[in-house]
Amino acid sequence: MDAKIRPYPTPWVVCALALALLTGCAGSGHHPPPDNAPAPSGGETVRYGTVGLRPQDAGRGPSVAVTASTDPSVETADTKGVGDTSAVTPRPTGRREALPRAEPSRKPKPQEKPKPQEKPKPQEKPKPQEKPPHFEPVFSRWNIDPVPLSDPGYVVNRGKSSLDPYNLNQLKGDYPIIGDDVFLALQLESFTVAETRDVPIPTGNTGAVPNNEDFFGDGDQNFLLNITALEIDLFKGQQSFKPVDWRLRAVLAANVTYLDVNETGVVNINPADGTDRTTADLSLEEAFVEIHLLDWNERFDFLSFEAGILEFRSDFRGFIFDDINLGVRLFGNADDNKWQYNLAWFHLLEKDTNSELNTFEERDQNVFVANVYRFDFPFKGINQELSFHWSHDDGSAHFNDNDFLTRPAPIGGIQPHEIDAYYLGWAFDGHVGRINLTGAVYQVWGHDSEDPIAARDLDIDAQLAAVEVSYDWDWLRLKAYAFYGSGDTDPRDGQGNGFDAIVDAPNFAGGEFSYWNRQAVPLLGTFLTNRLSPLADLQASKFEGQAAFVNPGIIISGLGTAIEVTPTVKMTAAIQGLRFSTTDSLETFIELEDIPQDIGVEALLGVQYRPLLTNNIILTFGGSVLRPGAGLRKIYESDDLLWHAFTEVTLTW
Repeated sequence: MDAKIRPYPTPWVVCALALALLTGCAGSGHHPPPDNAPAPSGGETVRYGTVGLRPQDAGRGPSVAVTASTDPSVETADTKGVGDTSAVTPRPTGRREALPRAEPSRKPKPQEKPKPQEKPKPQEKPKPQEKPPHFEPVFSRWNIDPVPLSDPGYVVNRGKSSLDPYNLNQLKGDYPIIGDDVFLALQLESFTVAETRDVPIPTGNTGAVPNNEDFFGDGDQNFLLNITALEIDLFKGQQSFKPVDWRLRAVLAANVTYLDVNETGVVNINPADGTDRTTADLSLEEAFVEIHLLDWNERFDFLSFEAGILEFRSDFRGFIFDDINLGVRLFGNADDNKWQYNLAWFHLLEKDTNSELNTFEERDQNVFVANVYRFDFPFKGINQELSFHWSHDDGSAHFNDNDFLTRPAPIGGIQPHEIDAYYLGWAFDGHVGRINLTGAVYQVWGHDSEDPIAARDLDIDAQLAAVEVSYDWDWLRLKAYAFYGSGDTDPRDGQGNGFDAIVDAPNFAGGEFSYWNRQAVPLLGTFLTNRLSPLADLQASKFEGQAAFVNPGIIISGLGTAIEVTPTVKMTAAIQGLRFSTTDSLETFIELEDIPQDIGVEALLGVQYRPLLTNNIILTFGGSVLRPGAGLRKIYESDDLLWHAFTEVTLTW
């Protein structure tokens, strides 16, 4: 019998299938993930129902279901060995688990190109603590408080004080008194000289020592001088950078002198005045105006003008003219100060006899000077000068303050005479390495209408030459020098061949320390040499007399040294020989035959002490001894040593 195929399942089969479905859903304990659950990564097991299958393991049969985890401490069953009891084995239920719904596949995002790495920004340094600015604007550059340096014990410009001449002081021209560029500079100076000396002096008609048969008497003298001066300098312009626009300057001087001698007829021509003299004097020593005329270029090469009583030295050492007198001056420079020039004219004033300060009396002498300086030529370190001087002396009669006749000289015919003298000169000063050079050469021409010794008119033709060479070793300088002034060989030939200057004061051949240079050595109404002049010129007075071109002339040669003992102490010493160029004029003058040319040998010493290392206090000590030579012994009939010693004190505020 054929089996009948039933078109419908039997009731048992339907019940079994329903029971299986109900059992599988209840036993799995699994719920499908939410729609927003993240997709598993490539290294995780993908869940297909309750059986964990990798995609490549599908269809291989059941395996161990392991929950995916990213925790590295949780291992999958695939990594365990066989027999490992730690592997989870699900209990067989005989029911089929329901499969979760599969999530749609996600396309992987294209990889973004890595952005180029930005350079790391440099770390900003921590800002230091801000300090006050080094410069601050001020209302006036002249009213700045003192600024201490790194050393708190040292202060620049300690402050303003009217009594302090060294630090800031409005009265010393450190800052203006009017506006921004009008300054006032005051200076108070005291100059004191105490001197003792032995000078050959003729015995007076009524000598201090009775019954003295010698022609020359006791020459010991004591001399004291003080000059106190107030200098007032008012000017417009900051002269550290350029010439002043204008200047008014005046110097008021007060003088006291005292002289004590041992012979009458010295302090005054009247013997009744005794052997000592005290005098006092007031003087307007300087008073002039300076005006800046123009600048030649932007480098302040300038032209200026001065008029009044002014100071002027016509060459490096003052061989021809060095004086303070009434005059006018046009001066300036050129080519970055490589050239300097002066045109000056002076109408000389009389000097006080004892103080040598200016008076208001006219001297009846005019002096014109033109000179030009060239610096660093022909090479650096050498400076040169060309100069022209003209002196016109009208020849008026004059008695000095002690009643002695000084113009004309009280010798010979004693006739007033007029002198015109023209000087042409070349001078140099400088150094070549450590070798220092200085010197001058002058030629003088002119005419004297009546020379007292020649007793006739003269054509002047005389010469001067001087040179000094020195070498420096650190604090020591050694020097050699020579000085020549021509002498007149025949007083009666109508030629004046003895050299004489206008008003000289050369710092040369021992300078103020030399007896021959410093002292006025008298000789029969004139002086064999005048004070602060090396020339043997037979003038009655350097300031109040007239130039004399009939004279014996002079030759000086010497060796010396200058030593900087300490920064505050300097010393100079020298030994020199002195001779007359010729003695014909002396033989005619004093009517003495065969006078030798030898004057003598002199040794000198000088010391300068500046205790403050400034010029506020200067102490100078000096002296020398002259051993007379055959010529001097015959003239003064004595072989006694001639000497002097002095102390100078200069105080400046």
